[in-house]
Amino acid sequence: MAARKLQQEVDKCFKKVQEGVAEFDSIYEKIEQSNNPAQKEKLEDNLKREIKKLQRLRDQIKTWAAGNEIKDKGPLMEQRKLIETVSAETGEQGVPAGRGSNCEERADPVRSKWRGSRPSKRP
Repeated sequence: MAARKLQQEVDKCFKKVQEGVAEFDSIYEKIEQSNNPAQKEKLEDNLKREIKKLQRLRDQIKTWAAGNEIKDKGPLMEQRKLIETVSAETGEQGVPAGRGSNCEERADPVRSKWRGSRPSKRP
């Protein structure tokens, strides 16, 4: 019973990821086509918001992948990689960095943003 409920929750999450990626692509295309700076700024804000939604979903997927409730982690890892690929297409500020074939090789903006910002533990 609990396994079926968890599977339904995972399926909902995957559906939200697919919708979020589609929305991201739509906004991204609008930014590329826009010549109006004010409109571009508004679209970039929308893009940042969509990235944050996707990253929250990614965190949920990471939690499920770390747990023992789900045996087949392949689909979880595919969805996580999809989110990381999409969010890597933008810079730290959420501004499009350009689409290329090497999107997978770019750093995760969430991780790189905080790298080096923590105070060192040395006295």
